[in-house]
Amino acid sequence: MTLTFDAGADRGHAERILDELARQRVHAAFGMTGTWAEANRDLLARMHREGHELINHSYNHASFTGVSWSTVARTPADRASQLARTERVIEEVTGASTRPYFRPPFGDYDASVLVDVGALGYGTTVMWTVDSMGWRGWEAGQIAQRCLEGAASGAIYIFHVGASSKDAEALPAIIEGLRARGFEIVSLADLLGSPST
Repeated sequence: MTLTFDAGADRGHAERILDELARQRVHAAFGMTGTWAEANRDLLARMHREGHELINHSYNHASFTGVSWSTVARTPADRASQLARTERVIEEVTGASTRPYFRPPFGDYDASVLVDVGALGYGTTVMWTVDSMGWRGWEAGQIAQRCLEGAASGAIYIFHVGASSKDAEALPAIIEGLRARGFEIVSLADLLGSPST
């Protein structure tokens, strides 16, 4: 199984999450928007330096289909611009690319999104099987319970770094609980069998 964290709202608890991942010797993946990366270059650099994978999560978290928070679907050119702007910031800071990983804002995608992002080198759309629900304001104990109950081989967890989420507080219990149940936490590339770039 693998742990992924979305970063788009604010700096939040990212440092605490990175500290815990380092303490537990866990490599995770961070899906970030370009606006978050621009505002938090030090954290982005640290994520890369400490071996975490980076996922392109668009520039400003606009729905690529128009399903969530918008009634207008993005054109192929809009989608390309969203990805390119984020990629540019991440490459400036880390020298690395987010390819082949893309996480659609709000989880909104359809066949046209997959075609468009695939043509740009984002052949792996990273969704999730277990949502911590930390973004909904759940307490740390509720988050840990949900994540441990959802444990299964091949699981992809989604957490958020934002200040409104208690995912960071729940993280130690989740990692320790998963390991106590015999699960191994691996990188996204190892889980999916795809090359990290």
